[in-house]
Formats: sequence, structure tokens, C-alpha cells
Amino acid sequence: MPIVRLALRFTSVARLKAMATGTPGRLPKASRKPEDIARLVSIAADHGIYRAKCLEKSLVLRWLLARRGIDGQIIFGASKAEDAMQAHAWIEVNGVPLNEDDGAHRDFARFEQRQTFESQ
Repeated sequence: MPIVRLALRFTSVARLKAMATGTPGRLPKASRKPEDIARLVSIAADHGIYRAKCLEKSLVLRWLLARRGIDGQIIFGASKAEDAMQAHAWIEVNGVPLNEDDGAHRDFARFEQRQTFESQ
């Protein structure tokens, strides 16, 4: 996660998404369930050298899932609370949010993802 935080300073989210999707050297799909991988990423994010943000956790989780041949979609959302705009990111596999134990994604309106964003 520290590498993702650093990379976000120098490149776009779209480029990091593309790098995560095109990762060579896939691992066996059956080695872990997506929910288990998400739980391990959350543990690492909560107990690492710093608390990772939702975007960093989501990018790492997407990369780990892609390495196992699992199609995880990164979802972005926004909400307005007390005159401040807040953004959130999470991963879904087959429409099921993985890194959302507390259901925080329900408070955010999803951004529609256009094909131009996906292809960058």
C-alpha cells in the first residue's frame, strides 16, 4: 500500500487500474476466495505503518484479484455531507462489495464509468 500511495502522486488512477488489470504471472484462482483477500487487505491497511485510504486499499485489492484471474471492478462514489463533498472507492465482484464491512458504500452515489475512463 505504501507503493500505491507513492504512485498516486505521480500517475493517474486510470493508469494504475490498467496496470493492475494487465498483470502477468497469474496465481491460481482457487488459492483464496475474494472475500478472504479483501479481509487480508483490510487487516494490512488497518495495521500497517499508516492507515491506508479507501482508494489505496481498492487498487491493491483489485491488483491481487486480477493476479488470481478474478474480475474486480473498482467503483467510485460521492456524497455531500455538511456542505463538503466526500469521495469513496470500493471493489465489487459480481455486484458484491468486498472491502466494505461496514456498508459505507451505501452512503455514496456511484459515478457512472464511461468507456473512455476504462480504456485510459
